[in-house]
Amino acid sequence: MDYWEPAIEKMKLSDLKKLQLKRLRATLRRVYENSPFYRRRFREAGVTPDDLKTLDDLRKFPFTTKDDLRNYGYPYGGEFLTVPLEELVGWHMTSGTTGKPTVGPYTKQDIETWTNLVARCLVAAGVTKRDILLNIYGYGLFTGGIGLHYGAMAVGAKVIPWGVGRTEALIDVLYEWKPTVMTGTPSYQLYILEQITKRGLDPKKTHLRITIPGAEYMSFDLLKRIDEGFALKEKGGGPRQIYGSTELIGPGAGQATPCTEYMGFHMWTDHFYIEVVDPKTGEPVGEEGEGELVVTHLTREAMPLVRYRQRDIVKVQYVSTDCGRDAFPVVQVMGRVDDVIFYKGTKLYPTAIQSALMKIPEVLEYQVIVDKRGAEHKFIIKVEALSQNPQLAETIANAVEAVAFARPHVEIVPPNTLPRWEGKSKRITVYE
Repeated sequence: MDYWEPAIEKMKLSDLKKLQLKRLRATLRRVYENSPFYRRRFREAGVTPDDLKTLDDLRKFPFTTKDDLRNYGYPYGGEFLTVPLEELVGWHMTSGTTGKPTVGPYTKQDIETWTNLVARCLVAAGVTKRDILLNIYGYGLFTGGIGLHYGAMAVGAKVIPWGVGRTEALIDVLYEWKPTVMTGTPSYQLYILEQITKRGLDPKKTHLRITIPGAEYMSFDLLKRIDEGFALKEKGGGPRQIYGSTELIGPGAGQATPCTEYMGFHMWTDHFYIEVVDPKTGEPVGEEGEGELVVTHLTREAMPLVRYRQRDIVKVQYVSTDCGRDAFPVVQVMGRVDDVIFYKGTKLYPTAIQSALMKIPEVLEYQVIVDKRGAEHKFIIKVEALSQNPQLAETIANAVEAVAFARPHVEIVPPNTLPRWEGKSKRITVYE
């Protein structure tokens, strides 16, 4: 088992908590003294950095939300910046499809921290300087491509900076250049598998042994498809998801290791202090529990966030793992707070639906439609399948009903009917 920073990655939980408290105090002091937003928000809440005596005291401080970032952090970082503008070296940002983009500013030190975190992730996933890494995350304002590029170069792996698209040529590269590691969204990885098969090639005969899926929500059954499709386990590897977001720093906040790839990922809590809260009340659900992930930066320089509501529904557990990173919790993303669909008195979780569908070999692709217009609400799943057997629709409906507690109307459509994605997938449509 290899480590990028062995002294940190194998540290005791008691030592990690001491480090967290020290860094939390520094973060609170930094934002109070330098960020107009936090100085105002802390005063409104009647708290100061001196009120943090223990880690539990952090709950006295107010939450930060995406709306706060949009309203007070645009452009440049706005009222959240804790450094002068001239100390910044650049920005990344979200697409802003539902409002103003969320901005992520960086100092030179932030870039170094980010690079180090991604390098830690890649080494934990099993990547070495002997690997050729095909990077198919998008470059540009999106953090994925550049973040993985920085980290891979630090590790010493050889990077093919492909980006998104040109899938036919990408498949040629897989067989001719023989990359051993591939990054990219799980949806795009599945699409590549499908296109390889359509060309009459065997995806198991690529040289890929590790993939690094991320940037969207994935069930373990989806990961298993990638694993088996490329025969990753047979080559000593596997699909090892990476976690992050623009608000956190980019990819690099957490990483699945060989011993956790079907459990979740180790969250690097020496850089990100995490809480889990009830998404409705904001009350803590315990150190190990299921709820909304809340993150406070411990080492970010340009724009540290305090108690940022990540909107991810997660399950957190502290377990003994073969890799020895036991101080770092294993986090499983269950879905998004915003993605939960309320339908006839029940909650539909897209990841649970995905998991049920990915267990059925005939399923190639799918679309979920919930139509709440009119008196009779509808729950429809369009499934692209290899088989047009009418019994398949019944099998799918039963499988989804078992996890969603609502029975969908299933429509089987021919192959090549539904859309595919080279970036983040969009499989859910809700009509209000």
